[in-house]
Amino acid sequence: MATTRPVRVMDPYAEEFWAYTRVRELRLQRCAECADCRWPAAAVCPSCLSERYEWAPVAGTGTLLTWVTFERQYFPEYPVPHTAIMVELDEGPLFISTPVDLDEEDLADGMRMQVDWIDAEDRHGEYNLPVFRPASDG
Repeated sequence: MATTRPVRVMDPYAEEFWAYTRVRELRLQRCAECADCRWPAAAVCPSCLSERYEWAPVAGTGTLLTWVTFERQYFPEYPVPHTAIMVELDEGPLFISTPVDLDEEDLADGMRMQVDWIDAEDRHGEYNLPVFRPASDG
């Protein structure tokens, strides 16, 4: 059964990102000029201002930079306490997500993380939400 999440904001870039997640592929925009990966998706590369890009698969691994545990409920779909994490993907972009298989006290700066998937749904339909767990390689 799919988990209910806050409604996703859709634009042409978001629609393409979420289309890849339907098959559990984590892809980000990669600039066709300077090869930088970017997230969130945008019309123009922030590094070189090129409008040319491709949706490139990324490894789905990275380093835990920081986290926060919310004690106040902001969305009915996220009961408190709710922890959000920031992972620096190996390709460079920062990704805000949810930790799985970890309690707040188990989180540590520099921890290696890998993408996992949660079945979710909102008014746009069913989708796979990228989340992060400790990497199997340590």
